[in-house]
Amino acid sequence: MTQRRPPIPPAPPRDDEARAADFDPVPTRQRHDGWTPDKQVDFIEALAETGCVDHAARAVAMSPTAAYRLRARADAQSFRAAWDHALEYAVSRLSDAVISRAIHGVARPVFFQGEQIGERRYYDERLAMFILRTRDSMRYGRWIDQMAATRHPEAPPLGLARAVHRLADDAWADALGGPRPCTQIVFPRTRIEKPDPDAEEAALLAEHDDDIKRMQNLMWEAEERADAAEEALARARRADAPAKGEGDGA
Repeated sequence: MTQRRPPIPPAPPRDDEARAADFDPVPTRQRHDGWTPDKQVDFIEALAETGCVDHAARAVAMSPTAAYRLRARADAQSFRAAWDHALEYAVSRLSDAVISRAIHGVARPVFFQGEQIGERRYYDERLAMFILRTRDSMRYGRWIDQMAATRHPEAPPLGLARAVHRLADDAWADALGGPRPCTQIVFPRTRIEKPDPDAEEAALLAEHDDDIKRMQNLMWEAEERADAAEEALARARRADAPAKGEGDGA
């Protein structure tokens, strides 16, 4: 049986190599079976790909309990931020999958007398709308909430990239005994604002004024057509009057 060579850790960055400080890994004791910097980064990347904590933990040979324990530490701010962004990125992928299922449906086998004779497409629109409205509210939110959501269209991947970079920087700083980056952790967020009631009222009043003007124009046009028809009828009567008089005289 071929023995696998132990992995060679990457070389630490040189002082002249400027790296973007976007993520703060959690300082941990250096154990081969613990949460090393590489394991923290690999866990976040696996979580972004799968959206499942159990799968991501197994991908780095750790338990979900250990992952939640690491997340709960007081000095794990950047790890928690990266965790949240990884799930948000996974949800953006789920939105694509849900749209595909809503369009193409899900195949379900059809059996007859214990044998499969075909399949039938099943479309679950309620599930699709529930997921899209609750997890991707910027595009599929309920209009009845009267809320406006604004966010960068590439916020999930950008936030995940920044979080992973910051995690790697902090984890290697702890591993090498150096100071952590002091920059503030800032990630793209969704801004939800309530529309200005004064502006909405002004828009409604303007629309109402436009409706009144259109109604007035229609009324004026109708009155002009009626006056024109009445004048034409009067002219026709005046033209018929002499002819009738001549006929009576004969």
